[in-house]
Amino acid sequence: MLKPQDIVVLLKVRGLSGQWTYSELAKSLKMSSSEVHAAIQRCSLSGLYSDQRRKVLKPALEEFLVHGLKYVFPTRPGALVRGMPTAHSAEPLKDLLVTNDRDIYVWAFGSGRVKGQEIKPLYRSVPEAVSEDPQLYEMLTLVDGLRVGKVRERELAAEELRKRLYD
Repeated sequence: MLKPQDIVVLLKVRGLSGQWTYSELAKSLKMSSSEVHAAIQRCSLSGLYSDQRRKVLKPALEEFLVHGLKYVFPTRPGALVRGMPTAHSAEPLKDLLVTNDRDIYVWAFGSGRVKGQEIKPLYRSVPEAVSEDPQLYEMLTLVDGLRVGKVRERELAAEELRKRLYD
């Protein structure tokens, strides 16, 4: 059975070029090597990752993210907190939608400069990990757009996610 952090690991691996080690991947995601290894194994069993080719199976990942993620790893906006913008409150969705300043979604983060409703990230280390990886940040904000967005937001998030998955 997949765990939320598996999606974070897959999206990070998808963005890597060349060889990587579990230790390097774990360090970049602020996870342990054993957590990363277990995530890759679960993704392999689920048909989202190929161990033999060491590649993310993009069509399967796209299908899961667009059609299943919101049911498997749902979230709801919570209390007002200071944090890092996500979903439609962050790029690229922020530029594509007209939003209300009262509907800002954030991941709680001590160094955050934006106040908004808390969205629980897929894994606790996400805000720290994405502060060093803008590409992963974009991907995970789009994933949150799929998790918490209304119909129009989900459609735009899916379209933008597809563009980035296959680049």
